Amino acid sequence: MKKFLSIICAFAVLISSLSLFAFAADTSYKPYEDSQYFTYGDYDIHYRVIPAEGQRKGRIMMLHGFLCSTYAWRNMAASLSAEGYECVLADVPNFGFSTRETDVDTVVDREILITELMKSIAPMDEWIIAGHSMGGGIAVNIAEQNPVKGLLLYCPAPQSEFPAFAQGIVKSAPMKAVMNVFFEYGTKIDFLVKLIIYFATNDWDFAMDYDVSGVTDAVQYDGFGAGICEMMYNVKPTNLEDTEKIACPVLLCQASNDIILNSTMKEQMNSAFPDATKYTVEGGGHQCIENRADELCDVTMDFLNG
Repeated sequence: MKKFLSIICAFAVLISSLSLFAFAADTSYKPYEDSQYFTYGDYDIHYRVIPAEGQRKGRIMMLHGFLCSTYAWRNMAASLSAEGYECVLADVPNFGFSTRETDVDTVVDREILITELMKSIAPMDEWIIAGHSMGGGIAVNIAEQNPVKGLLLYCPAPQSEFPAFAQGIVKSAPMKAVMNVFFEYGTKIDFLVKLIIYFATNDWDFAMDYDVSGVTDAVQYDGFGAGICEMMYNVKPTNLEDTEKIACPVLLCQASNDIILNSTMKEQMNSAFPDATKYTVEGGGHQCIENRADELCDVTMDFLNG
């Protein structure tokens, strides 16, 4: 038993040392044909532009949720671009193919990075900003500080500060190493990934037909687990006290079978936006932007046209 524990400890030390290496986004790597990178400070933010079909009606910045990437928006972006909206899909730092914050000397808030990316493409007052889950919390913060044209929230999750007592553990080398190994090898089990997709969408057929590479390619990209640890420590809480600063129209969509967000989180968002246009995806799960994209696109277009 002692010999076995010694081997485990030695392995932990080895992977801990590996986790100390910095992981930068490889800007020469193009996971998609339309992949681009925006550089700001120590960060390279991976993003994609889905052009509007026909005459462009507007621009939408689309921010994904926790453990997701630009892939999560593929269906909605295709539908909205067909309706005349240019869609920009960005990987938030530490997710997808953007920089892991294990590689940065000076941490920059996600809100600033996304805002600067948007400004590099067009003035802020030309943008509609969409956020799903974690991305919804980021979108709220951006909309409070910038004159965007509209705010689209899909199962938004307010972000909160990570407990101070646990920060040392989360940022430790062993924890980062374990997280790297977990995401690298745990996500190689396709059925497990599909099972998670099922719980997130409440749609068995959709989950079983899911192309898991859309998730695993990004999650297995260098240093994902360590990046998540850094993100949890660096996250800027969603400011729900100043939502009155948001002057643009707001669409707030929730899902009736969302088991990711608890009732308190949903109520926080509903209370923060009492005048928002609200919609419930009946029978939908948290990741409804994927399997109920057509429905949500119709709701979104009604909102934008209105």
